[in-house]
Amino acid sequence: MFSTPYKAVSCSPNMTWISKMSTFCSKSFPSNLNTSLLFSARKSTVSSDIVIREATVSDYAAVVDLIDEDGVHDYLPALYKQQVSDPDNFPYVATLGGRVVAYAMASALDVGETSVLRSARVHKSFRKMGVLRAMFDYFHECSSHMPLRVYDMLSITDREDSVSGGLLAAGYRPVIKREGLQMSYQTPKTSPTGTGEDNPINRIELKELSRSDLQRIVQDHNLCRVLFPQGRLYNWYVGYRLMEENIRHLMTPWSGAFASFQDTRALILSSSGDYPGQRDFPKSDIILSSGGASPSSGISHQTDQTNRLDSSVSMVTFYNCYPTRYGGFYSLDAYATQGVSKSHFQAHLRKNLDNIKSRFPGQKVALAVTFDTAVSKECVTSCLFEQGISEMLPHQEKWQILYERLAKK
Repeated sequence: MFSTPYKAVSCSPNMTWISKMSTFCSKSFPSNLNTSLLFSARKSTVSSDIVIREATVSDYAAVVDLIDEDGVHDYLPALYKQQVSDPDNFPYVATLGGRVVAYAMASALDVGETSVLRSARVHKSFRKMGVLRAMFDYFHECSSHMPLRVYDMLSITDREDSVSGGLLAAGYRPVIKREGLQMSYQTPKTSPTGTGEDNPINRIELKELSRSDLQRIVQDHNLCRVLFPQGRLYNWYVGYRLMEENIRHLMTPWSGAFASFQDTRALILSSSGDYPGQRDFPKSDIILSSGGASPSSGISHQTDQTNRLDSSVSMVTFYNCYPTRYGGFYSLDAYATQGVSKSHFQAHLRKNLDNIKSRFPGQKVALAVTFDTAVSKECVTSCLFEQGISEMLPHQEKWQILYERLAKK
């Protein structure tokens, strides 16, 4: 089962809810916004038996033990330590008799304006006992200490849609809905097939973005209105407003982005040197503009050094990846302008598959693709089929749904 930031909260009226935590220690709130969630509540008693406290790196084994047998795609085994160490995250666990029985994480995004509930897990032996509700309440109590907080946010999928009534009752409203497919992909020993190569007369220009590239895109408000009409990104179950401060969460050792341009003259490169490595690029008609030239690679490059990105970006794909018990997990979130041609998604898919090959050579990979209305499901399935990807994983998540509410002071 694919991990989601918020697992199903039962709204059954006969459920035994555990009361909201009653006490918080009086540690003062830190002034640094990057640590805005590391406030007073270091240890809080929910009842005489259950205690909620901050999670630490030493809780790794206990938190991983919460994952179900079918949670082979869960990111916690690979990324728990990095997430716990991030100053924008406040991870916490519920313990019973010293045993960790639940885990969740609150994140401060959008310069502290948004508090996000993520990664909620409850051990299967302790479900339907109100533990998750206690974690949910704790999240809201924690968030109330964020001085700039305006919004609360969380994400579910269509598989947890039964909880939508409870979310609506709590003041949450759906703000973004993205369609998705989860496929099984065996990385080949050679580069992805050339089926569906770009039109040589009107070739697709593709570039791996750096942080400074993405910063310039975010600063181009006219482009963002067209490319991200909902005013935010919704990647890997988390919503990000189009703020420069969120870029560090999108460009990490396990995540990044690619952009394509219809006009090969559209991309004007930065001379800052802040560019990803040029490794494992597919030898195709795609133009990868990373500066310089490689006569043996079969790839064309542009060398204009006027330090800006033109507004004619046609498509951007963001990825997140990590190793799992299954092999590898790779999410691909596509955003495009209306009317973009199929060849753009073909080019992006080939580049992402090449990225998968370099990261998970010879392994089976769970490929999770999400897309908006500018990229049809028919286009996505057709391009996947061209690359020999047709096996759907069990327990499909057809929709990812982002819920948000105005914060209650």
